[in-house]
Amino acid sequence: METLKVYGDKSYITTILCDLSYNYYSFIYNICLLPTILGSSVLTILNSSMIDESILKKINIVVNGLNTIILALVNSYRLNDRINTFKNIKTKFNKLTHLIESITNKNSDGEIDKAIIENIINEYDRLYEDITYQFPNHIKQKVIKKWGGLKTLPNSLEIENNYSKGDLVNTNV
Repeated sequence: METLKVYGDKSYITTILCDLSYNYYSFIYNICLLPTILGSSVLTILNSSMIDESILKKINIVVNGLNTIILALVNSYRLNDRINTFKNIKTKFNKLTHLIESITNKNSDGEIDKAIIENIINEYDRLYEDITYQFPNHIKQKVIKKWGGLKTLPNSLEIENNYSKGDLVNTNV
């Protein structure tokens, strides 16, 4: 029963990490796309107005160049992939958390089949392996600060939490 509680906590915290990361990357993506939308809109208006052709040509070159740079940055940082990955993984970890809660509630007497516990652990590990991008450091620190003593943190956060407290010793000195 204690093992399920630990994995329930880890799954819950990972759901929070994925949700915060999804929101963070979605915000960055939307902020990056706003200038391209505005630039294209301004160009549409300017192209239909009576402005000197040489000036209009320079404006078009500058705005289109900026749009290209912004879109190239969005693509090189793979913001869409990050957004989709964190959204999908968040949903899967949320389902796993609910499954763990359901199993715990159905077996309140404390007797849970070891095969069920093993399946939960394997599913948790499989889902964690599907996370192809790291969580942003400021999000990890926020989660550690809020949940550090209240819930069991995933191993990666637990290591960072202990490292920040000075509990880990560098033996390569």
